[in-house]
Amino acid sequence: MTTVTEFAPAKINLTLRVGLLGRDGYHPLESLVVFADTGDRLSFHSAPDLTLTIAGPFGEALGAAADNLVLRSARALLVASGKKAGAHIILHKVLPVASGVGGGSADAAAALRGLNRLWGCGLSDIDLEKIGQALGADVPVCVQSRTRFMSGRGEVLHDVRCWPVLDAVLVNPGFGISTALVFSRFDEMGHGEKLSGKPFAGADDTDQAISQLQGFENSLSAAACALEPRITALLSTLNALPQTQWARLCGSGASCVAVVHAAQDAKELLEKIKTAYPQYWVKPVKLGVQASP
Repeated sequence: MTTVTEFAPAKINLTLRVGLLGRDGYHPLESLVVFADTGDRLSFHSAPDLTLTIAGPFGEALGAAADNLVLRSARALLVASGKKAGAHIILHKVLPVASGVGGGSADAAAALRGLNRLWGCGLSDIDLEKIGQALGADVPVCVQSRTRFMSGRGEVLHDVRCWPVLDAVLVNPGFGISTALVFSRFDEMGHGEKLSGKPFAGADDTDQAISQLQGFENSLSAAACALEPRITALLSTLNALPQTQWARLCGSGASCVAVVHAAQDAKELLEKIKTAYPQYWVKPVKLGVQASP
């Protein structure tokens, strides 16, 4: 095998509850995670050395390739598998950077999957998830890129009994926000929650899903909005539009997601957001799909 391709779908935390900072320096969390039908694409080509080329509309925003999470994933896989191999990796960056939609984590997971195939490592998804734990809290759930409920530091993954595919719109206001800064402000505000420890019950259809989501807030939303008031304005706009059934901050921001009833509602919402915020990145999506390359 000389070339492998992988799709790295956007990761959306539909629910996100964050606990108080632990003695280990980490925050426990509980989150219902779904994946969208939009994302980055990676290709892996046999080569003597390990190199990375970044392209795409958001490629320049990633900065120096040497510290990219994709290369860190590749090196971690080499260590775990005992392989001695190289690859030229091309990352086509479609998702905004530092936007809360798990682009970096999804890319890292895609690198683990793609290079596992290219190099013939023969590792299972469970093996790759364990490697991903050392790369970032969101990497393990991105390995299989399917609807899961995650807890702990992101390493405890539960299957969700049933969850419908939802129509939605993703909006990024054209700037990133530091996850570290959001968590720092979160700690200052003392907003850590007592977590339930119970897996998410699931939902059978769109109406039931929306009803369940109404009972959840994003624990990081207040901190992100305090750091960047434009997020507050965007959420207010989304929630005021008739097509929106439910809207929240994505992860630590700065992107937001609005769930609607149907694809036509997503198209109408897109037009309204484009009119109100012509410079923003706006994308109608399906959430809860298990996408393939």
